[in-house]
Amino acid sequence: MLKEISETKERGSRWFCSDYFDLIVWYGKDGRATGFQLCYDKKGDERAFTWREDQLPTHERIDSGESSPLKNMTPILVPDGLVPYEELLRRFRMDAADIDREVFSLVLRKLSASR
Repeated sequence: MLKEISETKERGSRWFCSDYFDLIVWYGKDGRATGFQLCYDKKGDERAFTWREDQLPTHERIDSGESSPLKNMTPILVPDGLVPYEELLRRFRMDAADIDREVFSLVLRKLSASR
């Protein structure tokens, strides 16, 4: 289940976390959500769906940068293929049932509109 890790809205963001998801929501100075990044499949092939109000949504794979145990590189976002919308929506509805209703609705709306 997604749980809020750090309510930092006054500093411009909020972070929610579960075994499967990380959700970061960004806020403007007026306190309104201006974007979010939903990272998923954290223990598998981690990917990120990013929505910002002034840009088209993006879907990227997270390249962990781990080339060997002797050298750690910085993770980066790289272009990825199709978003598994139905599975992502189904899993998000289950895992995010207890988070802030406004955040829950925003993510569902933007994911659904992007399919």
